[in-house]
Amino acid sequence: MRKRPVLLLACSFVSGLLYGGYQWPVCIAVVVVLLAYAVPWKESGLRRILFVAGIPLLFLLGMLHMERELAFRAGYMQQLCDGQTVKLAGKLNKIEKKKNCFYYYLTDCIIRSSKKNMPCNDVIAYSSSDEASIGQILVIKGTISLFEPAANEGGFDAQTYYRSQKIDFGIWMDEICSVHGKNKNYAGMLYRFRQRLQAVFTSCVEDDGVLSAMLLGEKGGLDTEVKSLYQKAGIAHILAISGLHVSLLGMGLYRLLKSKLKLSYAVSAAGTALFMFSYLVMTGNSVSTKRAVGMLFLYLLADMLGRSYDMLSALGTVCILLLWENPFLIGYSGFLFSVAAVLGIGAGGGILTEWREVCLQKNKKGKMQGLWISFAIQLFTLPLVAYHYYEIPVYAMLINLFVLWLLPYLLGLAAVGALAGSLLPAAGKLLLFPCGKGLGLYEVFCGLFLWFPGAQYLSGKPELWRIIVYYLLLGGILLVLNRRSRRCREQEDKSKGTTGRYIRLMAGITVSLLVLLLPGKKEQELDVLDVGQGDGIYYCTESGISLFIDGGSSDEKNVGTYRILPFLKAKGVKKISYWFISHTDEDHIAGMREVLEAGYPVEHLVFARAVKGNEKTGELLTLAEKHHTKILYLEKGECLHIGETRLNCLYPKASEKKEDINDLSLVFSLKEKEFYGFFGGDISQEVEEELLRQGLDKKVNFYKASHHGSRNSGSSAFLEGIAPEITVASAGKGNCYGHPHPEAVQRIRESGSAFLCTADCGQIKLKWKDKKVHVYARFSP
Repeated sequence: MRKRPVLLLACSFVSGLLYGGYQWPVCIAVVVVLLAYAVPWKESGLRRILFVAGIPLLFLLGMLHMERELAFRAGYMQQLCDGQTVKLAGKLNKIEKKKNCFYYYLTDCIIRSSKKNMPCNDVIAYSSSDEASIGQILVIKGTISLFEPAANEGGFDAQTYYRSQKIDFGIWMDEICSVHGKNKNYAGMLYRFRQRLQAVFTSCVEDDGVLSAMLLGEKGGLDTEVKSLYQKAGIAHILAISGLHVSLLGMGLYRLLKSKLKLSYAVSAAGTALFMFSYLVMTGNSVSTKRAVGMLFLYLLADMLGRSYDMLSALGTVCILLLWENPFLIGYSGFLFSVAAVLGIGAGGGILTEWREVCLQKNKKGKMQGLWISFAIQLFTLPLVAYHYYEIPVYAMLINLFVLWLLPYLLGLAAVGALAGSLLPAAGKLLLFPCGKGLGLYEVFCGLFLWFPGAQYLSGKPELWRIIVYYLLLGGILLVLNRRSRRCREQEDKSKGTTGRYIRLMAGITVSLLVLLLPGKKEQELDVLDVGQGDGIYYCTESGISLFIDGGSSDEKNVGTYRILPFLKAKGVKKISYWFISHTDEDHIAGMREVLEAGYPVEHLVFARAVKGNEKTGELLTLAEKHHTKILYLEKGECLHIGETRLNCLYPKASEKKEDINDLSLVFSLKEKEFYGFFGGDISQEVEEELLRQGLDKKVNFYKASHHGSRNSGSSAFLEGIAPEITVASAGKGNCYGHPHPEAVQRIRESGSAFLCTADCGQIKLKWKDKKVHVYARFSP
């Protein structure tokens, strides 16, 4: 594998961007390694200049470019706040249909605030209609809506996601003040044509929105269950328009024009380029499509000029151009997956297949070539899958062999069927019928593999150092294989030690995977999750046993799916040994119910014995039985030993009767070495007085504010009785109950306790080091 100057320059440019954004010293080390790898003193002419001057220069250019873009963003973001009314002018670049509104993606924006005009990055305007046409310049008035960062570990970070696409905030449109530009333009025509094709898919085939996502980039109608199934099986990449789609459509058209219709190189290339550019605009200018179309353009140019095309050099060129336009793409998952897949094909697949052909005397064009290339793609994208999704589809490589074999036929038939259906609906239904059956086969195939044992490995979110070491080891393995291939060619010792070479390769890859995926030692930790208006607390014992307390919300929909499960998976928690339910109000059980329904392993549900006959308790018992979860009941005076952890049930007695379900909350203390925590569910001051009369241990490390810090909980006498060191209230931002109540907060602080609330701080973490508790808040209060 020869050295590619453009690819090395692109690596240097990326290192500069990372250093400018994060100040990582390792980025400088990467530049030194690139120079050492290039060995410019052995080169001559232009290549020597490119290596000696180009690598440091591109690093410096990337660093300065990132610093400039960050300063530009900070200049106007410091003057904007959530809910602020502003005027903004921008060019409409894309329209996306959502459930309740349309997203207008505006570029080349100028915002007016406090009688001052400021240029800014791209903006999303939320509109009730799609009357405007793509390409027009809109002047709008509305209120700013800032994107929120992830409130918990593993949660969706809207701020990072949109900023990586150079979109800094949204605007809820009150009115469109003026519109400039023609209503009927080329981009607008393409958008309307896209809508027409989407209508064909909707009316002619029952595909849960898959064909619209695959061919048109429209994911608004995609069924969430199908999307989840594809993701779990490792084939979600086919739902995004990428190099695979572009190569099938673009290369298919180019070969048709050049070989079948016998048109000239120039005409064939120009026709293909125009078609693919139109397709890029029609499908929304996604980054992965831009990358793929850009590389296709370079292929067409090389073929037209009679030059050889190199995939990795083309990738380097396109990456530099895309990152110059938007340096924040280095944090965008779509861009990273797209680049990693091409590197897997061009670098990993190229080296592996050459090594197999030269050193093992295997035919490069044999049936196993596709499997080796698929294997290389998996190796290159595996860290990204673990980092962004926390689970690895174990059988993805095998599933993709079938999926990718069938995909060209599906895409081709879908494209022809959509075009035919736009003219004659009956023809569309006829042509798209096999597509629906093919997609149904995909679902059956994915479901079958997911039924196999160990179909998904819950890896958790790996630390960055693990990912860096993994890629370094993988790069080292590929370099060794590349040198072995050259040596085999020179010495022609192809037949020696075939089995041993396979074993050494797999041993090296196994070590790399262990570095990336081997779980670290669990440490004692308590996390109060931000679940909105509700409760959800995770506790890991020093021996690594995972406990959970409550898990619900009254204002956050699907809190289990979008807040609790992502947290557990990001932490690499493979099961919950004991899940304690204080009482059965929805703000304490809604998320737990979703977790059970999702099939996540929960060994025991623990209730207060006093609520055994409760209707909601019965519903949860049925659900638990369905998922093979055991049931435990506790009452006052009973104790549960979990390793070195001791849980004492303080209330209620089995015979306790209360009108308010809150006052039958399971109350317990949790003690392990230096940690002593008090958990009281939603008890009132009346129950607190009962607890005081029976006697409580003083000096609690952690107190979960009862009833979310309501006015009638946490009396001064009770707080004096337990003397908490740290108190945390779990409440939703701007909730209608006024939790935590100012009077309750005042009593807590007057008791000498530190006070934090999830509404202000997001997730709150407690860890123990050197026999001292350390508190970490997701956000500064």
